[in-house]
Amino acid sequence: MSTEADLYLRKAEEKLETARRLLEMGRYEDAVSRAYYAVLNAARGALAREKIFPKTHEGTLKEFGERLIKGRGMPTRLGTAFSKMKSLREAADYSPHVATSRADAEWCVEAASDFIQEVKARAKARGADY
Repeated sequence: MSTEADLYLRKAEEKLETARRLLEMGRYEDAVSRAYYAVLNAARGALAREKIFPKTHEGTLKEFGERLIKGRGMPTRLGTAFSKMKSLREAADYSPHVATSRADAEWCVEAASDFIQEVKARAKARGADY
């Protein structure tokens, strides 16, 4: 039986795969958005393992930083990437101007991949099966 954390991580991996395909298609704004949602879901999965269930994006970012980076020693680069991707996603999704570059989209996809791999490695080290 899958736990909520497992389901979030599965969703994160699906969003990352979609982001990769969108990047290949040259749909940079959409790639940034899906990469961000991959990170959001991975963060929610990591927090669910700690029995923490924030209701908002901002709450997830804050709790991830407080509980898992500061509290559990996860790399600070994950919090930095999460925060930067949130800003890029908001611009990509809500700005009427196309401002997302290929470089931004490539960075987001790579950062999301790194984020998911780190969450999975930490969970495995603590005895979770991913």
